Amino acid sequence: MGWDINSFSVNKHSCSTNMKLHPNNIQSIIQALKKIFLDGAYADDVVRNLLQSNPKWGSRDRRFIASSIYSIVRWWKRYVFIADTTKKDSDCFEKVLSAYLKETYGDGLLTPLPVELNEEIFASRIKAATADRAVQASIPDWMDALGVKELGKELWERELHFSNLEADVFIRVNTLKHTSAEIIKQLNAEGIEATQFGPYPETLKLAERKPLQRLHSYLNGGYEIQDSGSQVIAHYLKPSPNAFVIDACAGAGGKTLHLSALMGNKGKIVSMDIEAFKLKELERRAERAGTTIIQTKVIREGVITSLKNKADYLLLDVPCSGIGVLRRNPDDKWKLSAERIQELTQIQQQILQEYSSMVKPGGVLVYATCSILPIENDNQIEQFLKSNTGFQLEKKQTIYPSEGGDGYFMARLIKK
Repeated sequence: MGWDINSFSVNKHSCSTNMKLHPNNIQSIIQALKKIFLDGAYADDVVRNLLQSNPKWGSRDRRFIASSIYSIVRWWKRYVFIADTTKKDSDCFEKVLSAYLKETYGDGLLTPLPVELNEEIFASRIKAATADRAVQASIPDWMDALGVKELGKELWERELHFSNLEADVFIRVNTLKHTSAEIIKQLNAEGIEATQFGPYPETLKLAERKPLQRLHSYLNGGYEIQDSGSQVIAHYLKPSPNAFVIDACAGAGGKTLHLSALMGNKGKIVSMDIEAFKLKELERRAERAGTTIIQTKVIREGVITSLKNKADYLLLDVPCSGIGVLRRNPDDKWKLSAERIQELTQIQQQILQEYSSMVKPGGVLVYATCSILPIENDNQIEQFLKSNTGFQLEKKQTIYPSEGGDGYFMARLIKK
């Protein structure tokens, strides 16, 4: 059975006007793709550096270059197949870009393709791609097999479709400073439309993707850019004001800041991570948000044991595959491996076993990932509970990309 193009849709542009591209733009895209696929650089870093190093580019060129890079990264396997090439070919990236441009812009493109493609062969390769789900959905074969094994064919195919859509932009209103209505009004005055999304009033969805970091509303700490699914996790922990909370895998602190807002800036949050630079970013963000209850702590030997039986609430947002957030980070699927997922499951269980000691009797532990695979989620909780009978599972939830945001898992456990 072939896979319908509509099931795994690729962005296409209807060109009502002819389009001409500067050769420098073409070469910039090719060099960017080489950095991503040959040097292992991340697409976000490559695009940001490219745009910053070319300040004279106009808005049209900047949009075209960024959109082309991200689209090709997202659909890399499919375009490699259509172009009938491999990374070993000296002109692989030229062929892939040509396939993308030809399919996306068609006859509206006036500029010659980097490599001319035979019309008949091109059409036949597009049709042939639909016969292979991993090619048409543009994911590694091993990931496709794992997804079917973990979720079943029907659910996996559904989530593949939504994982290939461009991610929407969500923000979380900082309720320490503003109501959602106030932020919606401020954004509207700044030319941005936002509406409430999902079950929580502080979650807003933007009508279209626009840069926010230079807006007055953002710089004043009115909101944070945070996916809707990610915002559910703090509510799952549901800390009470004046509690002692530990966010043990805090990173740059998006969930820490949300917890502080839910606590009304009352109590204490210790935000920990193994990387100090991430905590420095959290401190900067906390100052902008106007919260004063956050203390950062780099995880070193003895830190976990010093906090044994201290936490009323513990959040473990553990390292994971990120398969739930592929539409936001499409190049992750080309950097991830089956072996790395096995390593991550070991790390996840180790964190659960060791860090859970920080929860006091009667306290709450929330385990969370941005994966939708049971091997990283339900299975980890089941394994933990077998050897930790002092904990009991209160509830668990998987949020899928098909629900509108990114994919997440969370489980709430109580220490007896």
